[in-house]
Amino acid sequence: MKTNKTFQLKLIISILLLHFGEVTIVCGQVDTLTQKPVQVNADDPSQFLTRVEIFNEFQHYDRAGGFNLNQTVFRTIIKLGKRFTTRVDVPLVNNSFPYPQGYASYGLGDISFRLLGYRIRQTKRSAVTASLEISLNTASTPAQGAGKNMLIPLITYSSLLKDNKTIAILTFQQTNSFSGDEARPDYSFSKIQGIILHYWSRKMWSVVAPELFIDYINGGTSMILKGRMTFAPMPRMNIWVQANAGLYGDFIARYNWGAEAGARYFMVRAKGIGKTSN
Repeated sequence: MKTNKTFQLKLIISILLLHFGEVTIVCGQVDTLTQKPVQVNADDPSQFLTRVEIFNEFQHYDRAGGFNLNQTVFRTIIKLGKRFTTRVDVPLVNNSFPYPQGYASYGLGDISFRLLGYRIRQTKRSAVTASLEISLNTASTPAQGAGKNMLIPLITYSSLLKDNKTIAILTFQQTNSFSGDEARPDYSFSKIQGIILHYWSRKMWSVVAPELFIDYINGGTSMILKGRMTFAPMPRMNIWVQANAGLYGDFIARYNWGAEAGARYFMVRAKGIGKTSN
């Protein structure tokens, strides 16, 4: 166990040094995106935009007598050239689940990395991307994490609709656990997410995103519905508020209701952020 933790620590430090080294390089570059303005939007997962984000997500679960999970996530996303991207998420988690005495309710969660994101194809009105992510068992205690390392491939398709103000997006994500705490359950599930992004003005847009989970370990499906309003008060900044509702299912990640608020800052200004096309 100690050897695994030491290896994970070395791996995390190496990836973080590489990632933030890329930040230094990218901040000195000029973004050359030339797509229609409506397509350049960080709420569209097929778009690769260099940025930092901080957001807080609250989740309420009715099971186990009722408990809450509150996490603050620090995220950096780096665009590499025209087709590649990387990402690092560092969560701080507070969990009110009644774990045995001696388990801290607050601490570091499972750090995740997008090892590589690749834009397979992009036209003026559509894009296809794929990425490979890994979530490491770095949580301070079982209260803050899944107890497993996870491998997460993801593919995304997005299309600008005829009104030039709406983007339809479909994502497919497969998650499989490997190694980690032998006492914790394994994970194998798919998440299919549909996203409708609609501009209401140059500085305001909404996102509606149902998520379907397919659990291959315990069987069954579950669904969460998310609704977001995003504002662009400045060309390099977005802020958002979001409400979430668990519609049905017993999957471990399906909460009953939740909320989120966050902000992002673009380290490289891309043309068209927060604007609609003419």
